[in-house]
Amino acid sequence: MLDKKCSIFFYEGYVGIAPTIINLAKVLSQQSARVSIYGTKNQYAEAGELGVGVETIYFTKGTRLFDLLIKKGFKDLVPLLELGLYILQYFVYKIKHFQPSSQQKINIGVDIYGAIAALINFYIFREKFLFLSLELHDPHKFKGISGVIADWVKIAYRKSAGLIIQDDDRFKTFCQYYNYQHPQCFYLPNSPLGFDESTVSDDFFRDKFKLSPEQFPCIVIQAGMIGDAVYSKDLAFAFNSIDNGSALIFHERQKTTGNPYTEALLKINPKNLFLSLDPLPYDQIDRIYRSATIGLAFYADLGNNFTQISMASGKLSQYLKYGKPVLVNNLPSLAQLINKYKIGIAIENPADPEEIKLAIAEILGDYDTYSQNAKSCFAAEFDFAKKMEPILSLISVS
Repeated sequence: MLDKKCSIFFYEGYVGIAPTIINLAKVLSQQSARVSIYGTKNQYAEAGELGVGVETIYFTKGTRLFDLLIKKGFKDLVPLLELGLYILQYFVYKIKHFQPSSQQKINIGVDIYGAIAALINFYIFREKFLFLSLELHDPHKFKGISGVIADWVKIAYRKSAGLIIQDDDRFKTFCQYYNYQHPQCFYLPNSPLGFDESTVSDDFFRDKFKLSPEQFPCIVIQAGMIGDAVYSKDLAFAFNSIDNGSALIFHERQKTTGNPYTEALLKINPKNLFLSLDPLPYDQIDRIYRSATIGLAFYADLGNNFTQISMASGKLSQYLKYGKPVLVNNLPSLAQLINKYKIGIAIENPADPEEIKLAIAEILGDYDTYSQNAKSCFAAEFDFAKKMEPILSLISVS
């Protein structure tokens, strides 16, 4: 058991759609650590219960002020102000809620802003920290006066007790961005906890959209983001011409109403596209994945953060946990996983209805094998608790 306190600095704050953050908190809680997650307010789904001794504190982002500054031509100043406001609110909160404690502390800084917050906390309170990379961001993207952020986060990386990242490919890219290879690196996939040995499905989407098994025997789901970055329009277009009894469902991760993009999708495909725009809390999210026959994990080639996605894709690991075969686009990191474990099919052209129709038919023709392969892949590559063991060992001696 860990007699520790851990602050997780997660500026972006979307805890409810971040399996890594949720499961870090749960595993630490199970080890009797006290965990405080410091984020910013957002519109994403809620996380639900995270465990005994876990609290989540949301600070203001100051979005309106920053939007005004951008309009006035002070775009380069905004990142510095965002970071400063976040850190200021953290220290105000810490002072107000200060309680003397004999518990040792080790913190986790998530991505650029979180790592800098953890660095400043390290300098003031001498609390060690780990750098957690959820997203691959080149620190040199900050321009003008905010360019100092790149210098600060590089210092944070070197001062950290270790780096947590999803896999070796992303680690190599991260090292290139930061011109440094940390001697203490841990690979932790963006995946859910535990295994699912049952074969029980869920009629969540059938009930929600009144989809009869006779009309739509195959439920194809793409969970998470809706947008061009995940080929939403291409997929909507393709499925409009697929007449094999497949329903295409896009499930959004944040509440969306009156969005011109989603309205355009329904015009592209009024036949078999269904939009689920009310996110579920994370502790109910299994209903989404149990409802699927086949899962989609498509990512546009928008740089390393997307192309090196296989171990960082939350939806992919969820599909596999529940034994759902997958269709993915032919990015190398996704195709390698497909080829190694035979968990689905890589699609060359997401807008090609014939290619997708044939892929669906192939999967349905040997569904039990694909489904079992999906669970085997999850056990081999996405076992979060097992991957956490060396991290817990480091935390226990820090």
